[in-house]
Amino acid sequence: MSRFPLRYLPWMLRDLLLSQGLVLLTIGVLGALILSRITPAPLPSDAAPMVLGAVRQMSWPFILFCVASIVSADRLQGYYRTTFVRPVNPSAYYLSRFLLGGLMVGLLAPVMTAAMAIAVGPIPLSWSMIARLEMLYLLLGGAVFLASTLTRADWLFAILVFIVQSVLHGLSQNHVVLPAFWNFIAMILPPFHLTSLDQPMPPGPQLAHVLLYGLGFVLAALAVLRWRPLGSGGRS
Repeated sequence: MSRFPLRYLPWMLRDLLLSQGLVLLTIGVLGALILSRITPAPLPSDAAPMVLGAVRQMSWPFILFCVASIVSADRLQGYYRTTFVRPVNPSAYYLSRFLLGGLMVGLLAPVMTAAMAIAVGPIPLSWSMIARLEMLYLLLGGAVFLASTLTRADWLFAILVFIVQSVLHGLSQNHVVLPAFWNFIAMILPPFHLTSLDQPMPPGPQLAHVLLYGLGFVLAALAVLRWRPLGSGGRS
C-alpha cells in the first residue's frame, strides 16, 4: 500500500470547495453586503484593522472546520473500506487532505480582504497575515490531525489544549508563580501564543519552535496511520 493518491486529489479538492469553500464564499458575500450597508466608506488604511479583526475571529473556527474529524469520521462511518480498496497509502491520502485543508485556510485572508474591499474600497492584501494563518493551521490543525487518528473528540482535544496553554501563558506573563508541575506543563504544551494574527512574525528561534512543533504533530499523525489499523478488519 505505497501508491500516492494522485487520482484522489481532485475529488478531495472538490469536496472541500463544496463544503468549506461554499461556507467561506457565503461569509464573504454576506460580510460585503452587511458592511456596504452599515459602514461609511473609510480610507483603506482604516479598513486594514477591520480585515485583521474579521480574520482573527474566524481563523480558529474555520481551521477546526477544515480539519476536524479528518480521520476519525472515515473510521467511524467505515468510509476507509471503500477509499482504500485500491492500493493507496493511508498516510499519503490523509496528508494530502491535510495540505488541501491548509490551502483552504490560506484563502480566508484574501476572501475577507476582497469582501471588505467591495464594501469600503481597495484594501491591500496582507501576505504576512496569510503566512501567520498557515503557521496557525500547522500548529492547531496538526494537533487536530494527530488527535483525529486516536479519538473522535479531536477538535475538543485541541480546544482544551489551547485553553490550558493560554491560561498558563497568561499567568506567566502576569508574573504569577506556578508550581513546578504546571511550569513543566506550560513548557511542553504547543506555543499557541506565538501564532497570534495581530502580532508580527516571531523571530527565528520562536518561529522554529512553532514549525517544529507543528511538523511533529503531523509526523506523529502519519506514524499512527502507518502502524495503527484503521478498523478491526484491517486497512481494507
